[in-house]
Amino acid sequence: MVAYKKTIGALIGLAGLVTLGACASTAPSGLGTPQASAVAETYRAGFAVNPQDNGLTWAQQGMLAAVAAEYKARGHGPLVISYPQGAGNEDAAIGAIAEARSFFYEQGIDWRVIAGGAYDARGRQNGELIFSFTRYEAVAPAECDGSWDQMALEFDNQHHTNFGCALAVNLAAMVADPRDLVAPRDMEAGDTGRRQTVIEGYREGQSTASERSDYESGAVSRVGSGN
Repeated sequence: MVAYKKTIGALIGLAGLVTLGACASTAPSGLGTPQASAVAETYRAGFAVNPQDNGLTWAQQGMLAAVAAEYKARGHGPLVISYPQGAGNEDAAIGAIAEARSFFYEQGIDWRVIAGGAYDARGRQNGELIFSFTRYEAVAPAECDGSWDQMALEFDNQHHTNFGCALAVNLAAMVADPRDLVAPRDMEAGDTGRRQTVIEGYREGQSTASERSDYESGAVSRVGSGN
């Protein structure tokens, strides 16, 4: 248990506890039309660990499953597990961290994104084990309204302020991960094995195009053409 506390302390210095709060982060506009934006916020969930429990309860596992699903869908940065330092159930909470990490790994979350932290819970009998990470919330443009001026009176030939509002509102409602409104996603690593195969084939004078099977054809159907 002492060794694990030292590990937690090292993780605190490395990652720290995610600040509980929200900060604005909007997509650059510059187009003169309403734009959907996104706001960074902290997702937070937790439960108290009873020292008399023999491992995680079913209810606690259900909460961890919900945390894992939300992190995989919209989570960014480290998934921080913070224990109640100084609380009466501190040791029980620290013991539950190992189970929580294993549970997250089984849910498909990489070990490397799971960080540790602590918060001051002195004087409390049962402090919560807290799970937190950064996610983004989509925000529709506030300047959109349902009114339109008489377009025939637009003598300066400029677009109406409502142009693009419907698109921006729909985009904010449909985007799967609102962070995509702030910046593009990083590209995944290329398939080095396939790349090497193509290069070797090219060096040997072989065709590097995909081969067609006997069931594939580029012929155009003339059914119903009258010919």
